[in-house]
Amino acid sequence: MFQAQLLNGATNGAVYSPWFERQGDYLRATVEVVAMAGSTGVTVTVLTKNKEDTGDGTAVSGSIAQSSAGRGTTEFTTLKELVRFKFDPGTTSTSWVLFRMLPAVWFDAVKV
Repeated sequence: MFQAQLLNGATNGAVYSPWFERQGDYLRATVEVVAMAGSTGVTVTVLTKNKEDTGDGTAVSGSIAQSSAGRGTTEFTTLKELVRFKFDPGTTSTSWVLFRMLPAVWFDAVKV
């Protein structure tokens, strides 16, 4: 969980979370926008890679685009060994967004 992160569109640009290990087949991620000014909100993308891979990882299909105060949740799949979030705020010089990531919910596919 990431508490009360303030991103300024002019100086921060995109920010990445640390890498963490996958804990299931599916990831349900929730972002909560607490406050914002002059921003289009925050877009959260999930990146994934295997431990031996280099670079920023590959974006997983889908994203969370939260453009107002409140919560947005999306489910992600096709995850490799490592996962991290990319947070992208609005880009104008006076924009900012205050948000937090709630704890991730992990679960496995049902095998019949």
